[in-house]
Amino acid sequence: MPRLCTKSNLEKDKGYAWVISVASFLSHFTHIGLSYGTAGNLTIAHQQFFNIDLQKGSLPGAIHVGILLMFSPLASVMIKKFGCRVTQLTGGTCILLGVALSLRSRQLWHAVILYSVFAGLGVSFCFNASSVILTFHFERYKYIAFSLAMLGNYLGIVLWPLMSQYLLNEFGYSYAMGIMSTFTLINILTGILYVEPSSDNDSEKENPDKPKELELSQAGSETGADNRAVELSEEEVKVEVKLSKPVEETREIQETKLRQEFIELLKLPKVWMFLICGMFWCATDAGFFVLINDYIVYNAGLTEYEAAFGITLLGIGNIVACVCLVVTGSLKFNRFILYFCSIGLTGILTVITAFTSNKTMYYILTTLWGMANGVAVASILGFASDLCTAEQLPMLFGMECFFEGIGGIALVPLSAYISQTAGEKFGIIFIGCCGIVATFAIFPIIVKSVKKQQELHI
Repeated sequence: MPRLCTKSNLEKDKGYAWVISVASFLSHFTHIGLSYGTAGNLTIAHQQFFNIDLQKGSLPGAIHVGILLMFSPLASVMIKKFGCRVTQLTGGTCILLGVALSLRSRQLWHAVILYSVFAGLGVSFCFNASSVILTFHFERYKYIAFSLAMLGNYLGIVLWPLMSQYLLNEFGYSYAMGIMSTFTLINILTGILYVEPSSDNDSEKENPDKPKELELSQAGSETGADNRAVELSEEEVKVEVKLSKPVEETREIQETKLRQEFIELLKLPKVWMFLICGMFWCATDAGFFVLINDYIVYNAGLTEYEAAFGITLLGIGNIVACVCLVVTGSLKFNRFILYFCSIGLTGILTVITAFTSNKTMYYILTTLWGMANGVAVASILGFASDLCTAEQLPMLFGMECFFEGIGGIALVPLSAYISQTAGEKFGIIFIGCCGIVATFAIFPIIVKSVKKQQELHI
């Protein structure tokens, strides 16, 4: 890892660690919060600005969400190779350029390349970097730090819908994108702060021959300068040979271990059930954010501000669910059932939302949807951890994000196509049914966990 990404005198759970925690919170607010908080408003804005239908207008948002999920494995590789700071700065630059250059978008494909692909890739990098950096700085208070970071996401979903809608109404699409891009500078500023504590092993790798040089210098002072020079050159050769072999062996062992873990995960049926569940659930999650504003405005008679306020209430529901899970975190309950019920509830609520006829009903449903979604998001890591070993968890989580990205890119445009051809109500019903299908995908895992729990009580 580059030396500019590490610092030796940093301690976990104190001092600079809390600076990192606040920086991660701000970064989450301006990448995931911005992406999901503005998705519905931009679907309507794209239709109006480019004079296109719903199917094409929802495409940039669907691809954006899909890209930020699908490229999580690439972001993980960048973090491992270059560190969180470089990854965060790269991602922040991509978001800034992608959103800012959208000011010059004149055709749909401009928005797809700049906002969907370029900014989506940046969000993926920043999301992973601003999450992983917390693991380097926290041990005892890591759950508090992660909860604070997720609060940044939810706060973004609360504030960005109304903020972005105001900018779009007052300044139009082009200037609104330019103004919103200034907020994404936060990702670059926080990236500068992302310094990782360096371990003793890192310092030894940077100066491997320093201890040897000190020993040899002492020997040289006793035996003479000529002997010292000869001994030094001999020792340097030995040190280089000793160091190069373990490093090469360690890399080979790590690569072999990763391949084995990957193959082991692919052989497990429960892993495939989990991945298929994630693919269909993402269609419900991303599809709701991308399509619901347009449906409510044109079919329920609400204004764009009123539709955006519904997403704000959804974000508040996310926060309430997150707080409730933190408070009840010490209680013992079946994580599989919790995850199963929360995903199923989001699907059912999405289907019911398709029959919304007034503002009050819409606000109640979005608040409940936000709470169910918040529980599902907060439970996914616990669910995944019960399917594999701790060493396999990062790989499984990356695979899950990849499959979620596939669901976002493939199924959300399909729901928009259904909305365009059969009616918008049927498009919303379709994404709701995807959430219900997701529960069927993991139903065998739930049944097995319940049986196992009953056997333990007998």
